[in-house]
Amino acid sequence: MEMQVKVKSMDVERLKAEAVNERRLDSIGSGTGDRVRQAEFAYETGCLELAQLRQQLESSRQIKAAELKMKKLELDIFDKNMNEKRRTFDDASLRSPRKATLTFITDQIGRQIAEGEKVAVISDLSRFRVTGEISDSYADRVAIGSNVVVRSGKTSLTGKITRLTPQSRNGVIEFSVSLDNDDHPRLRSGLKTEVYVLCDVHDNAVRIPSGPYFKGPGLYDMFVTENGKLNRRKVQLGDSNYDFVEVVSGIVPGDSVVTSDMTEFKSRSSVKLK
Repeated sequence: MEMQVKVKSMDVERLKAEAVNERRLDSIGSGTGDRVRQAEFAYETGCLELAQLRQQLESSRQIKAAELKMKKLELDIFDKNMNEKRRTFDDASLRSPRKATLTFITDQIGRQIAEGEKVAVISDLSRFRVTGEISDSYADRVAIGSNVVVRSGKTSLTGKITRLTPQSRNGVIEFSVSLDNDDHPRLRSGLKTEVYVLCDVHDNAVRIPSGPYFKGPGLYDMFVTENGKLNRRKVQLGDSNYDFVEVVSGIVPGDSVVTSDMTEFKSRSSVKLK
């Protein structure tokens, strides 16, 4: 359209020159009035057509500018949608935050996953932490920093309590133990162990081997060897650890006491030894 405007401008200049020539010829008697009017009419018509072309050019520029603006707006909307889909895709692609071993993953393909739902578990199997439970009756004797012995089979590992739940649930308190040797080859993920919390230290205590008979500090009926017999005796037992039970009274060093099950003799005050 710019080329058409240039061509039309040149044509209008030619018509203008012809109109000027016809008026000059008419002034010297070589022309006619009709030729002058025709030349002026052609010139005026050319001017109108040129103005129309220029208006069309400006209108086309405005239309194209509006279309370009609209296309840019559509492109911006598309980019935003694309970025949102890319973000959703990235969120749907689960990446481990650290080097670890995958120990659990949801295997139901196609199932919708709600926000916050657990879909996988990763574990650092090179180091372990122990989670334990203890009766809330010992709440006043268990604290962060308490020494702990963890026994798995014949292996004993030491550690300290690093976390303690502030409230009791179903009569127990949960706690976490940081082991001194947290990469011991005996440790396994999900392994159940015996955990002993060291609350107190008793020096010069009389003690007997621990066993299933011990249900906690208190008074017990136990059989003690005397003169070839097993005589029932009231024995006061105190604290215990994973190997021994403290004797408060009723047994002195040198006595032989039965720690196995004596339920069938609970009505007897003494039992003769063969």
